Amino acid sequence: MRVLLIMCLIALSTLKIYADTSIGTIIVSPNRSSMEIDKTGSSVSFIDNEEIESSASTTTSGLLQEYGGFTVATKGNKGSDPSYFNRGLPRKYIRVLVDGMDLSDVSAAGEEPTFIDYINLNNTKNIEILNGSQGTLYGSNAIGGVISINSKKAEKIGFSSDFLVEGGTYDSIKTSKSVKYLGSKTNFVLNIDGERSNGYNSFVYNEQPLEKDGYYLYGTNFLSSFKLNKDLKITFNGKYINQHNDYDDAYSNPGDSSVHYRYDKQYAGLLDISFDKNNYVHKISYQPTYTNRINVLGGRYEYDGKRDKLEYLFKMNLKKNLKLLNGFEFMKIKTNIEGLESSKEVNSVFSEILYSPIKQFSLNASARREYDSYYDSHDTGRIQLNYKLNNIIFRSSIGSGYRSPTASQLFNKTYGNKKLKPEKSLSKDVSAELLLSSVPVNIFLEAYENIIEDIITAPAPTYVNQQSIESLKTKGMESRIKIFLSDTNSLAFSFSRILGKQEDGDSITLVPKDKIRLNLNTMIFKHYNVNTYYLYQNKSKDLKFNDLPLYRSLNLNVKYRKKDLPEFYIKAENLLNRKNIVNRAGTSSNNLGFKSSDRAIYFGIKL
Repeated sequence: MRVLLIMCLIALSTLKIYADTSIGTIIVSPNRSSMEIDKTGSSVSFIDNEEIESSASTTTSGLLQEYGGFTVATKGNKGSDPSYFNRGLPRKYIRVLVDGMDLSDVSAAGEEPTFIDYINLNNTKNIEILNGSQGTLYGSNAIGGVISINSKKAEKIGFSSDFLVEGGTYDSIKTSKSVKYLGSKTNFVLNIDGERSNGYNSFVYNEQPLEKDGYYLYGTNFLSSFKLNKDLKITFNGKYINQHNDYDDAYSNPGDSSVHYRYDKQYAGLLDISFDKNNYVHKISYQPTYTNRINVLGGRYEYDGKRDKLEYLFKMNLKKNLKLLNGFEFMKIKTNIEGLESSKEVNSVFSEILYSPIKQFSLNASARREYDSYYDSHDTGRIQLNYKLNNIIFRSSIGSGYRSPTASQLFNKTYGNKKLKPEKSLSKDVSAELLLSSVPVNIFLEAYENIIEDIITAPAPTYVNQQSIESLKTKGMESRIKIFLSDTNSLAFSFSRILGKQEDGDSITLVPKDKIRLNLNTMIFKHYNVNTYYLYQNKSKDLKFNDLPLYRSLNLNVKYRKKDLPEFYIKAENLLNRKNIVNRAGTSSNNLGFKSSDRAIYFGIKL
């Protein structure tokens, strides 16, 4: 892989380039401040609004699965809680932010997951996927990267609104209503979303027909910003989610049950006060989050988690080519796990410097020290490089990270262990991206490696009252090429390979070794856009290290759009109607497992 990468970089550097092309896309997540994506040292996948709306996926996890090394292993019908991975690392190592808010469940057992399929795509503007360890700026649980999901804001002066309704297979119905206002000093958005489905038979058991698993999900979120004067700005965001879903128990036989269901409620808010004057920015943020989860599985089990976070950021533009960021973070976490209450405090200080000695080169260095009331302190650091040679962008980074023990791992009355220490990681990546305007093509190639040590397994290490010494190593490569056939037609191909093994020799589970995506986006008739893509995955292991079947899925989105008229679309998932077994768990055999959706068709209209 190293030889291949070096050869490709040499070949790219010898090409004759005719124009200096800049991507121009502005992103915020990699350096906690606005900058162009082609100037970052981070490996970033950016999904814009056009890609979101042209996708055939009806869930956030399904959309993310189309990109890079992101993979999904569902555990039931829509509304269930899917396992997801980035470059072979499971969701417990991935931090997810929605409009800057952290919606992770701090009361969950063994991890602090974010239930990404509770996030409605209808009002999503863009998604930034940051690969590699992001611990220095985002703290614990960012070993496997950060996913930042950003909602649409008002873009027209005055009041505006839109309404979407979608229906289709499995008696699914989805609605979304948005009201927006844009003034000279005010931007306000209110979204109300809801969906319901009777579901499908997601659990496979000797080909026998099993009961359908239905769900409902509704919620609301708002975005607001107010400019008090030219220097002072206040932002206030909020989100509420309420969902119920039936599910099958992977640990029972046959696993199908009509009495297993789950409720989730989430409340989150974000208040930012920002003062920007004379190359200095002061920003104070307060973020409260509350999660309530109830599982009904023979008995009733309730979990509550509350997080309060206060953050102060100070940014300085010392010179045109030198920027400095300092931050302080104070966080308190409270949980109630089946009646057992617990709490802990986490305080952090971090700093970042961005230096560009010449126009084509930038160096980014950051460091963080975190103080935890249960494990004292932990340090992380990261260095990123970006070099632009004509139309070729070279990026490289190396960074350490950590993952704190969860409340359940520390305080659970059955297997909790207060002596647990953070897991530690080291991430490395190197990439090259070729941007051409004379020949409209984009080529990307990247290699990476992640190592995690002192893995906390649940619940085994707590029984012996010591930390596991097990380690995990993942490595791989991502490549993609996109050819712009015309202003309205493009062809894209991507390939990713993920290899991973634990110290005991076991391969990582539920993660395919190879993933291929072929995509054609075309305007076949005026006002009719067709986006079709084929997804192929192989060599994935279940939780008992048995091979899962090949995954193949052909998907289609046909959209009619004309200015000042309603927009119509048809989405088709799994047109080949394959039975894709994507997960097996617990005591399951080869006759048991969860499958993704059969062929499904959805019709929608947006006013």
